[in-house]
Amino acid sequence: MTSYRVGIDVGGTNTDAVVLSDTGEPTTSTKVNTSSDITSGILAAFDKVLSEAQVALDDIDQVMLGTTHCTNALAERTRLNEVGVLRFGAPATTSVPPLTTWPDELVAEIGDRVAILPGGHEYNGHELSAIDESEVRSTVRDFDHVDAFAVTAVFSPVQNEHERRVKSIIREIVDEDVSISLSHEISNLGLLERENANILNAALTNVAEHAADSFLTAMQRRNVDATLYFARNDGTLMNVLQATSQPVFMIASGPANSIRGAAHLSGVQNGIVIDVGGTTTDVGIIRDGFP
Repeated sequence: MTSYRVGIDVGGTNTDAVVLSDTGEPTTSTKVNTSSDITSGILAAFDKVLSEAQVALDDIDQVMLGTTHCTNALAERTRLNEVGVLRFGAPATTSVPPLTTWPDELVAEIGDRVAILPGGHEYNGHELSAIDESEVRSTVRDFDHVDAFAVTAVFSPVQNEHERRVKSIIREIVDEDVSISLSHEISNLGLLERENANILNAALTNVAEHAADSFLTAMQRRNVDATLYFARNDGTLMNVLQATSQPVFMIASGPANSIRGAAHLSGVQNGIVIDVGGTTTDVGIIRDGFP
């Protein structure tokens, strides 16, 4: 029995779908308008491409989704979470506060609730200073009406004890629907780079959950018994839990799909790919066949 994979890309204007054979070759593709609820657009593309390819549901092994919703939310400064930003590293890290050099309109969208508190570790894992749990609780309560928290401690990729403890404290205070992003789960040693990525991740969790729910709902309505994946920034795949808890890794999944697809279809080893969408235009490089 031949097995097939279906790839779906949800953009701000169009939703595209393609059927791949078990050899990885595209057999059929289609394009429909992206719907406001996302789900109906996915269903329309899915139904149309299967009908044109004359492929049965039982022959589908995998369905993969790429989306520009996270990209567009950042570009348009809309639908982002209000974020409580907690850095643990005082007094050593106060010279460059969180959100430094961020665009004003992006800061306005996620809010300016920022605190630098004692905590974090040295590069060798030794404690820089102890966290003050009462101060953490007070700060979290002061950050009212936030949708997510971004917790970043100095050298947490070396020793993540403080970030994990702070998450437990926050969870005692806030509702379950408030997401908590820990920087050691997002990036590597550099404090500012890791913190920035972590804040972006926290800002995007609700956008990602909406996209994921729409995708899952569409597949459930068609009783699809296949493994479901989301595309990552490098064109590789992740599962639903990773996509909703770490949406920063799929900010560029839409452009990555275009670059991967162009490399696969053209066979070009070195080139430039330009993806003109309804909201953004993205440019990527293929070098030695790798996007």
